[in-house]
Amino acid sequence: MKDMRSASTLIETLPPGTTEEVAGPAETPVQQTHRLPSLDVLRGFALLGILMINVEAFAGPEGLWGIPVGLPMPAFTGWHSGLDYVIVVLKWMFIEGKMRSMFSMLFGAGVVLLTERLERRSSAARSAMIYYRRNLWLLVFGLCHGFLLWFGDILVDYSVMALVVLYPLRRLGTRTLLILGLTVWLVGGTFGSTRVFDVANTLHADAELTAAKAAGPSATAAQRALLQAAEDQRRASGGMMQETLRQGRLGFLAGLPGRIATERTILNLKFGSFWILEWLGAMITGMGLYKSGFLINKRPVQEYLRLAIAGYAIALPLVLVGLWNLYKAGLTNAAFARWIAIPYTTEVMAGTLANASILLLIVRIGRLRRTIRAVAAVGRTAFSNYILTTLLCQSLFAWGPWKLYGRLEYYQWYVIVAGVWIINLLASYLWLRVFAFGPLEWLWRSLTYWKRQPILLEEIQN
Repeated sequence: MKDMRSASTLIETLPPGTTEEVAGPAETPVQQTHRLPSLDVLRGFALLGILMINVEAFAGPEGLWGIPVGLPMPAFTGWHSGLDYVIVVLKWMFIEGKMRSMFSMLFGAGVVLLTERLERRSSAARSAMIYYRRNLWLLVFGLCHGFLLWFGDILVDYSVMALVVLYPLRRLGTRTLLILGLTVWLVGGTFGSTRVFDVANTLHADAELTAAKAAGPSATAAQRALLQAAEDQRRASGGMMQETLRQGRLGFLAGLPGRIATERTILNLKFGSFWILEWLGAMITGMGLYKSGFLINKRPVQEYLRLAIAGYAIALPLVLVGLWNLYKAGLTNAAFARWIAIPYTTEVMAGTLANASILLLIVRIGRLRRTIRAVAAVGRTAFSNYILTTLLCQSLFAWGPWKLYGRLEYYQWYVIVAGVWIINLLASYLWLRVFAFGPLEWLWRSLTYWKRQPILLEEIQN
């Protein structure tokens, strides 16, 4: 769950973006030459960054969301304790929740980009047919990914939002989309995240446990029972850990029932808690930002600078103050609920907009061109890289002979992340020297238009 031009990002929700109307029938995708480079860069950056969060689910069980507590190989100890703290702080400042939200913004932008192009070239009815067929196939891909390969899938979430909510919003004005999107993102996302993190119950239980401890010898029978239950839970955690590790190291077939059960539970949690409103709000905001020209780097430089400064001015203090108080409290569930979970959506929203602003400024300035091109290549093959990352990580941590689940130090998780990044970057670069699209992007396009699409560069150029 810890987690995309078409805007999906991970999933390239639509054919390459266009900067002008393209001639041709609606039943064919836009030509490869018409791209929006800024969307490729944002998508590639988000895809690479999201692995810093997803690796937590691949590599081992954590006691707190995004905090390395209760690991089989304890963090914050030994020579690498300082490195562990640095990783946690940087991850929460710039990555946690923000990569998922960037994917969501791009996905929403892609809805507008795709439907505008289709409706310029055909009737609304035919355009709608292609749009819904595309997202129905995305749902199929997501269900296969989530139930067969890894329970952290996000494609199902995106396809459901596209099929149920987004299409009727595509013609709203820029201002309306931005106001609606930011409101749903902040209010709905906060409502959902506090339910997912069970803030109310966690704080209530902590208050009762604290009172029971303070009562000492005068504790009531109910308070003594509460203290005993807490102690029993602590003692049982060792045995539970061993079972968790055994389950996490199961091979593909042996682990399939567990993955199916976990994916079902997570889907129920995301939709039942309404945390999905955070995704939806970011998607609607992305629709507005695309229409405004923001996501395609058409706004004045000052706007990007102001948004970056304002976003970080909100997000970074919330993260740093929250992590400091969490640390002082001993990394407890109650401290997490109070200092991290409550402001979670606020800092994610602000940080996401700030990150996007900085990335777009880097693209506009024209520096780091080789790096930008490499990241854009990952963005152009984002769907394929997303599934490739799952296969690589599952093979390393569970399915293959190494069984690394729960066997690495916390900081070593990010050595794996760097290795997967290198594979993503090299594979994307080499593939795109011969092919116009990633293999899964090509398959998705062919299924969407119900016709084999050209994939070789020479096929398109000819």
